[in-house]
Amino acid sequence: MKGTKSVREFIHAYFVIRANDFYVSNSKIIDEFKKSPGLYRISEKRGLHVGQVYNIVKTHDINVLNVNIIKLMETK
Repeated sequence: MKGTKSVREFIHAYFVIRANDFYVSNSKIIDEFKKSPGLYRISEKRGLHVGQVYNIVKTHDINVLNVNIIKLMETK
């Protein structure tokens, strides 16, 4: 059991670090979308394809969900 717990902790740490790193790398786009959603407007302003902006926002939301699930699992 002890080995399983350490593997789970490692996986949890990986997802938390990955989510934080992704946010830092894309914080301007994510924060701008939070303030005023609009994929097309943000894509034009940033010189990105709409699909790229969508993927950044979607990945951030999935990362937040993963981290929240990890926090819930660790409290049990």
